[in-house]
Amino acid sequence: LVYPLGSLPPLSSFPLLSSHSFRLLERPSSFVVMSSLVALSKVTLDDVWPRLEAGLTHLLTKLTEGFSLTEHMKLYSYVYDYCTTSRPNASAPRQRQNMTGANFAGEDLYYRLQAFLQRHMRGVLKAAETRMDDSLLNYYKKEWDRYTTANRVIHKIFRYLNRHWVNRETEDGKKEVYEVYTLSLVIWKEDFFDHVRVRLTKALLALIEKERNGEQIDTSLVKGVIEAYVALGLNKAKPSENTLDVYRKDFTDDFIKATEFYYFQESTDFIEKNTVSDYMKKVQLRLDEEVQRLRSYLHSSSENELISCVEKSLIAKHRDAIWAQFQGLIINDKVDDVQRMYTLLVRIDNGLDPLKDIYEKHVKGIGMRAIHENAKQAIMNPRVYVETILKVHVKHNDLVGISFKSNPGFVASLDKACRSFINENTVTRMAKTSSKSPELLAKYCDMLLKKSPKNPEEQKILSILDDVMLVFKYIEDKDVFQTFYSKMLAKRLINGTSASEYLEGQMISKLKQACGYEYTAKLARMFNDMSLSRDLVDKYKNKVSTKDLKGGTYFLDLSSTLTDLTSPNPQLTSPALSLRPGPGLYNPRPPTSLFLRLFQNARHHSNNSMRISTKVASLIGSTSSLRVRSRPPT
Repeated sequence: LVYPLGSLPPLSSFPLLSSHSFRLLERPSSFVVMSSLVALSKVTLDDVWPRLEAGLTHLLTKLTEGFSLTEHMKLYSYVYDYCTTSRPNASAPRQRQNMTGANFAGEDLYYRLQAFLQRHMRGVLKAAETRMDDSLLNYYKKEWDRYTTANRVIHKIFRYLNRHWVNRETEDGKKEVYEVYTLSLVIWKEDFFDHVRVRLTKALLALIEKERNGEQIDTSLVKGVIEAYVALGLNKAKPSENTLDVYRKDFTDDFIKATEFYYFQESTDFIEKNTVSDYMKKVQLRLDEEVQRLRSYLHSSSENELISCVEKSLIAKHRDAIWAQFQGLIINDKVDDVQRMYTLLVRIDNGLDPLKDIYEKHVKGIGMRAIHENAKQAIMNPRVYVETILKVHVKHNDLVGISFKSNPGFVASLDKACRSFINENTVTRMAKTSSKSPELLAKYCDMLLKKSPKNPEEQKILSILDDVMLVFKYIEDKDVFQTFYSKMLAKRLINGTSASEYLEGQMISKLKQACGYEYTAKLARMFNDMSLSRDLVDKYKNKVSTKDLKGGTYFLDLSSTLTDLTSPNPQLTSPALSLRPGPGLYNPRPPTSLFLRLFQNARHHSNNSMRISTKVASLIGSTSSLRVRSRPPT
């Protein structure tokens, strides 16, 4: 008897039952089930099976007509009543020793249910015998949906059997005993699927081929059947696990073979009648379609195998024809086609190797021709030489970044090509020296860093210096560049023609990053000397502005600026300036003008000889002069 929870009538409503004559079973949803032990004191399988069988038949054949919760609970109570009836001497179709009580009753019911489902499957199989292609697929999916939906309900009806008898059997190591829903899948596979799988797979492959040919198909139908393949992959040792064995063995293997055959035939025919550019577009389209197919109805486990199969059929088997067109595409600047070719060939093993060699030779040839065409002008004009190199590099560097996705192999090919044509070209042959490239690059830097109305703004020059460093990277004899650059830097500093101390510092910093501290140590010292000289000039001017200088001869005391220059590492210290009249000299007229033109210290020590390059300081006045002394006057 089934009553809604909370509305259970009092025991007085049941005069034939005492307080010990009923049992409260489980409480599914909002109902309480009462089972009369007086009325069913000894429940046999024959007592409950006819009513169970009728309910199960309704579930398997007429579920769409509806199935009430009341009917569900009645069927559940029949299973419960039977399983809880102790029957130690009962016989069973498959008796086991040492089995008593609920175990015996559960086994009878389990195998009765199994036989019932097997009979149902025989009827389903008979109706499928004459069906083929789409008709078979539709029938299979329809019956599968009905069968699995019904057995999910049946599984709940037999929940008590699953929880007690089946669970104990599996714990005891009994094989081929499953929970009810898993049992239903095993029966579907053995009694129906195994008999139609060849025709079913063939119908699936035919439908997928129609889609590849451009026809519209019912993808939900394909997806439903494939999901059935996946669900039937049961691990009998561990029924809760899915192995995908059925999907792989009965569908994937045949699907991959059919795919390879289809695309090999299509590609062979297409490439004979169309250009390689059109063929690559076709291949890209097919790859996109297969990815979409995977997302629509195939299992994700097929992805690697399917894509690999398509790549092999459409790309690997025709790679020679694709390689042959690469040179023409880059010569004609077919950037989109080059990018598409890279995207396809990167998918296969060693697909890019020949392209890297071809690309290196191509860039080298372009660079050599560009310099040759401008050689007469470039050998005299560093700007023309460097800008010609940069034009070639920038164009092909963009190609590597966009079309080849900055692939390390193509980056290396570009570097090799640039290094080759920069260090040996028509200009270096005309100059009969391999050091011409670093010399011209240093001169170009000098042009940028000198004061000139023709030079662009500071930020633009910084950008150009970055480009210069690209060329510098490919220069092989960097010491030659350093020699020329240091000489020109010294001239700019001494003559005061440097456009900007900031730019000079930035260039030295870039060289330091590229070659290390030792490479730029000399340049940094020269630059620092310039700063020191400026500080000395500022101190001198301040001294002059605060003293009442008289006309006549004055002495500038530099003694404290000089140390032992014969030592291996001579040091320069900041001077203590003193400017005073010479002894016995006096000119009452103050100077009318006093200018500092150059106050610079530079010293070099080598080969046990001392060379002091000092510094000329000129104080020019109408009646005054300045003498430079290394010691204070007595």
